Amino acid sequence: MRKIFTFIICLIASISFAQEQVFFSEGTDATFYDQGIVDKANLGDVIFDHVAPPCCPEYDDKLPCSAVAHTGSTSLKFHYNIPSNSNNGVWKASVFRNDWADIDVTGNNFLSFYLYSTTAITKDKLPKIGLKVRRNDNNEEEETELYDIAEYNKDIPANTWVKVGLPLSVIIDGAPAGTYDFTKTRAVIFHQNNAETGERTLYIDDIKTSTEEISTGILESYNAQVTLSPNPVESTTELIMPSEFHNEKLQLSIYNATGVAVYQTTTKGETRVQLDLSSYGSGLYFLQISNDKENIVKKLIKK
Repeated sequence: MRKIFTFIICLIASISFAQEQVFFSEGTDATFYDQGIVDKANLGDVIFDHVAPPCCPEYDDKLPCSAVAHTGSTSLKFHYNIPSNSNNGVWKASVFRNDWADIDVTGNNFLSFYLYSTTAITKDKLPKIGLKVRRNDNNEEEETELYDIAEYNKDIPANTWVKVGLPLSVIIDGAPAGTYDFTKTRAVIFHQNNAETGERTLYIDDIKTSTEEISTGILESYNAQVTLSPNPVESTTELIMPSEFHNEKLQLSIYNATGVAVYQTTTKGETRVQLDLSSYGSGLYFLQISNDKENIVKKLIKK
């Protein structure tokens, strides 16, 4: 079978069978998430934004929301400032499901979320991640160890949504045997991971567990920024790619609707490529963009 159809079948299979368990997708309203809790009693020297629901000013430990969203209309906003003379730049926030329910995460493999930063972040400065889980001995809620996630991710460019996460086995297998019941998982924990001072704003969206593997590849991370214009096309279209692709050696392949390759070329150092489809018949085509490790596919319609 042609590799274009192999790719599409794999993509459909992952969408169809991934058992997604969502911890966050939308705020309670445009300003806050009721189930996002800032540990405001242990912020050290950090000024970390937290808000109260309109109804209840006494519960002012909620994570604020923002319209800067990956999907939907809101994301969680982590805005904090660590003074330059601080030696206690600690913050922690927990994100529960919107129904506060315990869930069984043992059938899934990965914990992931989308992150957008207003400044570039090296992967070693990503927040630590852990879970709140009920104990086996007394059913009380307790935090697991918090884990650095640098080795499972890549550096985060400024002003770009990037998928971030880690295998759930890191958390589950790292817990003392028999201590926690991961069929009663309560929340995802985010924790300050470095002693860097200064101000930072992070937006976090689509927090979930699933059977889908986390791709740390550059093509998948910037897929949404790869466009074809015009599309549909009468004769010539332009492939427009983000600047992050500048150093990537890419193979471009166009397949017709039956999976036959009708065009192939390689490119490096170009972020705008002209594609001439004037000699092709009308119909549906697929443009596959590949490097040595991964590929993405864009649908192309010839008038």
